Amino acid sequence: MEDHNKQNAHVNELADSLTDDKMSLIDFDRLKQYLAETAKTHNELREVRSDLGVLRCDYINRIGGMVKAIAAVNRHPDGWETALTYLENLPSLSAGELVEQYRKTAARFRDAFPTSFGLAPNRKRGNDGFKDLRVYK
Repeated sequence: MEDHNKQNAHVNELADSLTDDKMSLIDFDRLKQYLAETAKTHNELREVRSDLGVLRCDYINRIGGMVKAIAAVNRHPDGWETALTYLENLPSLSAGELVEQYRKTAARFRDAFPTSFGLAPNRKRGNDGFKDLRVYK
C-alpha cells in the first residue's frame, strides 16, 4: 500500500507541474522510470483481475449448482423463485461475500444431502450394519 501512495503522490506532483510556468521543471528521467513501473503494475493488475474473474465465476457456478440442487429437493412452493432471486444477486457480491455465501451454501447442501458426503451404510442385516450418519456432517 505504501508503494501505491508513492505513485499517487508522484501523479499528483506531475499533474501540478503540467502548467505553463512549471513545464521546464519536469524531471523526464523520473517520469520515464515512473511510466515503466506503472506499465508493469498495470500488467500485473490485469493478470490479477483475470484470475479473480475465473475464481468468481467458479464460485458463482458452484454456489448456483448447490442452490439449484437444494431447491430441487425443497418442498416449499416458492423455493425456485427464492433460489433464482438469490442466484441473480451473486455477481454483485464482493469476493469476501462470495466466499462467505459459498460456506453457508455448502453447509446447507450437506444438510440437504447428508449421505452424499460419506460412505453409504453397510447393507448387512441387523443394527450392526448401519453406522451413525451424524459422523458425516
